[in-house]
Amino acid sequence: MLPTITRILTYSLSIFLLITLSLISHAQKVNIGPLPDWLVPYTPNLTLKPNAKNVSDGYYLLLLEEQRQVELKCNYQHFIRQIVSEAGIQNGSEISVDFDPQYEKLTFHKIVVHRDGKEINHLSGANFKLLQKEQDLSRFIYSGTYTAYLILEDVRKGDQIEYAYTISGDNPIFNGKLDSRIYFVSYDPIVNYYKNLIVSPQRNIRFKLFNNATTPLQKNWKGFTVYEWNKVDIREADNTNYVPSWYNPFTRVQVSEYSSWKEVAKWGMKINAAPTTSTALQQKIATLKKAAKGDKASYLLQALHFVQDDIRYMGIEMGEYSHRPNTPDKVLAQRFGDCKDKALLLCTLLRANDIPANMAYVNTDMKGTVNDILPSPGAFNHVIVQVAFNNKIYWLDGTMSYQRGGLADFCEPEYQQALVITDTTTQLTPIIPAIRGKTMIREHFTLPDDQNKDGRLQVNTTYFRDDADVQRADLAGTSMKEKEKSYLSYYKKLYGEVVQQDSITTQDSVVNNTLRINESYLIHHLWKKDSITDKLSFTANAQSFYDILNYITDDQRKIPVSLRYPYDLDYQIIMETPIEWSLDQTPVHISNDYYTFNYTAEKNGKQLILSYQFKTFSDNVPVKFIPQYVKDLKKMNEISSLDLSWKPDYSSITQHPERKGNWLAIVLALLFAAIFIYLSTIYYRYSVLSVKDTTTPTPIGGGLALLAIGLVFAPLGEFVNLCQMEVFSYTSWQVFSSRNDLGNVTLVQLFVIMEMIFNVFLFIYSILLAVLFFNRRDTFPFTLATYYFICTIFIYVDNRIKSFYFGSQEANGFLSLNSILWPLLRMAIWIPYLLTSERGKNTFVVPYRNNH
Repeated sequence: MLPTITRILTYSLSIFLLITLSLISHAQKVNIGPLPDWLVPYTPNLTLKPNAKNVSDGYYLLLLEEQRQVELKCNYQHFIRQIVSEAGIQNGSEISVDFDPQYEKLTFHKIVVHRDGKEINHLSGANFKLLQKEQDLSRFIYSGTYTAYLILEDVRKGDQIEYAYTISGDNPIFNGKLDSRIYFVSYDPIVNYYKNLIVSPQRNIRFKLFNNATTPLQKNWKGFTVYEWNKVDIREADNTNYVPSWYNPFTRVQVSEYSSWKEVAKWGMKINAAPTTSTALQQKIATLKKAAKGDKASYLLQALHFVQDDIRYMGIEMGEYSHRPNTPDKVLAQRFGDCKDKALLLCTLLRANDIPANMAYVNTDMKGTVNDILPSPGAFNHVIVQVAFNNKIYWLDGTMSYQRGGLADFCEPEYQQALVITDTTTQLTPIIPAIRGKTMIREHFTLPDDQNKDGRLQVNTTYFRDDADVQRADLAGTSMKEKEKSYLSYYKKLYGEVVQQDSITTQDSVVNNTLRINESYLIHHLWKKDSITDKLSFTANAQSFYDILNYITDDQRKIPVSLRYPYDLDYQIIMETPIEWSLDQTPVHISNDYYTFNYTAEKNGKQLILSYQFKTFSDNVPVKFIPQYVKDLKKMNEISSLDLSWKPDYSSITQHPERKGNWLAIVLALLFAAIFIYLSTIYYRYSVLSVKDTTTPTPIGGGLALLAIGLVFAPLGEFVNLCQMEVFSYTSWQVFSSRNDLGNVTLVQLFVIMEMIFNVFLFIYSILLAVLFFNRRDTFPFTLATYYFICTIFIYVDNRIKSFYFGSQEANGFLSLNSILWPLLRMAIWIPYLLTSERGKNTFVVPYRNNH
């Protein structure tokens, strides 16, 4: 039976859409016609000019005329644009008009370009493009609105572009009743300004003026009452930040024909009447009842979750369906709907199990200020459901997703005022928040005891109640990969070289409606070293707290400041430090009618804890309190970070009596020392001269005495350098072996070992040089030159690799001990001396003699 009904509904929906689209297609055209005969005479002064300083975009409006004939449902618009520069040719040469072909007809009366006293008619050959204007598709709302778009040809500097059109028709959902807002604000000059309303004297119209708007002039004309305005305020663009959504500083007039909220509620009752439930809807109700097993609370939650999660949000708000909901069976069949569709479906499901439920109109932007305007349907932009259950009122929003927990934990939506749609409603109903969400953040740092070690950061964030709902929906709509990337980027901006250690994990308690997110990071080079003082520093930033503050500095601001509301933050930064710190932080406590803030800093041995609590009680800071708010912000900003600095005592590490040796390096050093000694004995037996060419060598003296001193102390220096290498310390070996910032640690270990082996080689080589020198061997000059050359190459390569891996600056120290300058300088002195001086030539002439 169900598949048959589904097929019938699907077929009927397809037929309906085809008919609707056919009608729309027929209406999607721009008509041409004469000026309406109902227009009130108005003669502008076209000789006037605006202040040139106020002209932007290269043109201004010489005329803006709007006449609205309410009885004929016609809105006439008349414009004259004055092009004053080349920029105006670019910015003012297009005409665009929005209209809804469902119930509106667009008729153009005039398109003329005035040039040098002549009129160039562009209406007859106008080639309008009809573009579908769906600016709310990103919010899954389809309205069916179109834009008639015309690009004018041959527009020149100095031209006047005049055009006039009428939009006829009105949304039938309002039955011709007047509900309008007229604004008198412009950011660009308007030289001649005229607006009117033409209504029958029998209409009972009320006006409400805002922000010094003027009362309209009233007159009678052809049996109608005409209300006229001819003044507009020129304002500069307002770039003020942190403005509450309900704040509206613009000069305007509200016009309404509704006498009370009771009348609006009666209108709502008519358009929200649900027909008899279909078989499919009855079956769904039966399924929910069966699953609830007689428990009405369980039934309520299941019905709510079904509407929230299984009926996707999508609004086809064409024509009267901009305000009239689709029938619950249609919404059930198509499995999508907007706020009013979902609200009516939820009411139908709940009423079917004797749970009182009513639709409630709210305004998500105006919130409580909706009570300050005249009653009208246009006062609202959202629909929720009011439920009376177990002597308590609940406000349920069918457009929310992933709302979990029991009814007792449901937080009231922050809409402040609602019009409950019942036949007894006479006024708005306050939505009083009694239960609120909460966010608890714990950032746990482990600060290393060495500059070269990685720091660690564990972040645990727990969301409660509606905060959990929001985060749950956010996680469902974002891949975990993107979420991890976003979180990592956040901490990189704060602490630099941050890498993710483990994937993000979540714990979602549906019953308690809590959501916990766990993050884990490593921070390379957490400590920043001051090159002058050698101190290490780290700054802990309470960014999660700072981000929720709407920071301003102008204590003379005349616009209220928005606050995140409701909001309750419990935030701690916990730091495990290598030493005990002297912590001198004064607690900060701020409390007023709009927010509270508490800050404390405490230490427990080597642990530091910074605690921030911030709670709001209003969605804004009023103008009168802004000077105090600016002072409070300064206090809060001063303690939003903590600087730690210290200077490690490295001497205690190097002189530690229990320092362990790296036996791998020691054994390798001894092994290669034996190998190099063996190779040295082989080399010692090599000669340049033969034994028969032996001459009596000259005794060592003269300048060679200085060389002799250097060669005696060279092995000692090489031995000391060798023993001081960190590779022989097991502690140091562990440090750089565990550093993730070095890339491939195996290659680093290999480099350190090879560096040690080469130093062993140089040590044995220096001994060989001394032996060859004092035996005045013929191979000494060549061996010495080779030694200097090898030292130069080794120092250069070693410094470059150290700089690459460890950021060592020794390679840049031209006069440092590890500079290639010294072997090059010694080679430049001694090698020419040995090769050119008589003493050098006659001293090293002894070949190797085999005495056996």
